[in-house]
Amino acid sequence: MNSDEIAWEFDGGEGRTDVLMALVGQQLRVVDELLPEETEDPLARLAAELSERPVELLESNPILARLFPRAMADDAEADQFRRDAISQQARARMEAGRTVLSDCALAEGDMVAVCEDHLAAWITTLAGLRAAWNVELTGSADRGATPTRTNARANPTAAAICDWLGWVQEDALQARLFLL
Repeated sequence: MNSDEIAWEFDGGEGRTDVLMALVGQQLRVVDELLPEETEDPLARLAAELSERPVELLESNPILARLFPRAMADDAEADQFRRDAISQQARARMEAGRTVLSDCALAEGDMVAVCEDHLAAWITTLAGLRAAWNVELTGSADRGATPTRTNARANPTAAAICDWLGWVQEDALQARLFLL
């Protein structure tokens, strides 16, 4: 990648690249649980994608519930939409996370160069990480859950990670706005 193609740089110094890669890897493992086993049989694949299992996983795992929130107020419609869309959404999150991991692995030195074509994947991944860690911090999958000082004192690591991810996400968003 030449410097003209670089849209943004992630400062991965002082171990930040390793931390980010670990967080992304952890999230990829969680999201991967939603995907059906790979099979060559198209009917078996369709049946697996339309099964109740992904919806049950979303209901039992607050991080997955936060990453894949209900799109509709009606429970039956929301569950049907989730069954229809969850595999595609999970694959998109997986692809975005793999893009971040790939960019980090290709870094030369502390700065991770991110081309314009990869910036959306970074923003998506950072937003997902921050949402997941907000669940860890607040104990709630609710989109409106706001951390309190009590939450931060009880889990200072989660609070620090949320703050850091917010800063990195904002920096990436600023770079994206500059490109528009």
